[in-house]
Parts: sequence; C-alpha cells; structure tokens
Amino acid sequence: MKYFVLMVGCLIALVGCEAERDPSSLFGPDASGVLVVDALLIVDQPLPRVLVSETVNANVRYSERWAGVGDAEVVITQGGQTFLYSLGSSSGSYMPPPNAPLVVPNTTYHLRVQSRGREATAQTITPGRLDIREATLLDDETLEVIRSLKRYEDGNVEENRVVYQDGLLEMRFDPLPVSGYHIAIENLDPESDFVIYSDLIDDEDEQAEFERYGSSPAFEAADGIVRFPWFAVAYAGPHVIRIYAVDKNWFDLIRSVPEFFQDDDGNAFQLGGLAGDNFERPLFNVDGGIGIFGSASADSVGFVVLPRPPQ
Repeated sequence: MKYFVLMVGCLIALVGCEAERDPSSLFGPDASGVLVVDALLIVDQPLPRVLVSETVNANVRYSERWAGVGDAEVVITQGGQTFLYSLGSSSGSYMPPPNAPLVVPNTTYHLRVQSRGREATAQTITPGRLDIREATLLDDETLEVIRSLKRYEDGNVEENRVVYQDGLLEMRFDPLPVSGYHIAIENLDPESDFVIYSDLIDDEDEQAEFERYGSSPAFEAADGIVRFPWFAVAYAGPHVIRIYAVDKNWFDLIRSVPEFFQDDDGNAFQLGGLAGDNFERPLFNVDGGIGIFGSASADSVGFVVLPRPPQ
C-alpha cells in the first residue's frame, strides 16, 4: 500500500520552506527539534513501520538524511500487548517486531516515541472493516445501471473494461461510523497510453505532467455511495481504486492541509478540506510532537480503461 499522505515531507515543509508567514505563527518562536511521527495502521494488514524525524529551523534546508531520529524508543501498545520497534536500515525508520499480529478492527492502539528527553504520544481507534459490496457502471444522464463490475473476490477484474469517460463508476458499501473517507487511484501500467484528447495538451512534455497516481480530499459518504470522477484518470490500462474509511486523526490532518505534495517517486497526493474549513495550523492529534498516528480500513476495485474511439 502506498502512503498517499507522505507525512514527513509535508510536515517538515511547513517549517523548512520559505514562506511569507512567520514560521513562529505555526509552531512557536523556535520550531526546530520537534518530534515528527508518521505511522498509518491499515486493518487486516501488518503493523506499519514508524518514521521518526524532527523539525528543522525555518532558515535551514530540510534533509531527510540528518533530520531522521536514530536513537528513539518506539513502542505501540494494544490491550495487554506491547510491540517494541527496532531501527531499520535508514535513520528514522523503525520496524515492528517479527511475527507481530495483523491490525484488527474497532481496536485502540497507542504510540509512544521517546528521544533525548522528548516524548510524543498518540492513539488511534481503528475503523471496522470496509467492504465494497457493489460496483457498477451508470449511464451519465439517466444514472441507470449499464452493467455490474466484478470485485476482486468475484474473479478476473480485467473483465471490467471501461471506455474512457463513458458512463460513471459507482461503488456502494455499508457506511461505517467513521470521521470520513479518502480515495486513491493508481494506474498499474507505467507504459500505458495517454487518453486525454485536448488541443491544450499537444506534446509529450505536457502529457508527462499528468500523474499515474492520485488521491482525493477528505469527504463524507453517509449513504455509502461513491462515484468516481473521470478527471482523475489520464492514462489507459489497468487501474485500481482504493477507498479508505479513516479515523479521526487521518481525517483531521488531510482536511487541514489544503495543499498538493509529491513523494520521492513523483506520486501526487491531493489533500484538502471540506467546504468552509479554514485552518491556520494542521490538526496533528499528537501530544508532544506533530505528525500522524492514524488508521483506516480499505477495500478496492480494479478496472481497465480503454481509449475513446476516434471521432
């Protein structure tokens, strides 16, 4: 699973990049040395690695190599179980113990990070399991079902062949008592053809600006219905849509950072709030530090995008 919120990069950027605002308005007169934690628990997946770094002064260029914290004690607890993490192959990357159990739904997890007298703590309550029970292709105008799509458990999702911008993809699931949802889409073929036809996009350099991976702002889906927007697709070939039911920590952070970020592979992550939201400071929900210790459950749908026939 790709993190569609690369926390360390975007959080450090808030204090490490040049900006018109005084950095002290975000974190205080001296923003350096604040612990930054990054861990996202996914139901039915192994315990994640935990990234630990620290903020740097606003007039110092951020470098992941030396901003990573390599001497931390990292512990996740759940009920009567304690999982002591160990330092991984790179500074600031901590790995769970071998044979740690999978993340379970509707359960409280606690994180504690200690380093040189500093301590950051957080907790998350994992959502229940998310199950996409139906995926269909709808008529654009009447919203009548054109055909049903196969889920991964139904068989070969490559049979879900859809012509670009022909109809609406709709997914239905039983709503969960969560703060909100988040969608990520990924093109699985890095060599597939560009499918957007426009006089404004006429060369390969302009096409290369379109990403093969993206994600949505935070949103609510109280009715358990999500319709997928075609504007997030730019390439033909196999795709996967992942829907995440997210906890309060995850939801709060992505809706309070209305920016675009990229990871080291160039994947674009679109964050953004709900209508009316206006945050001067991201909502971290981490005591003694900043970052994210959140959780989600997820399900996915696969389909193949076909280019539109020549007009």
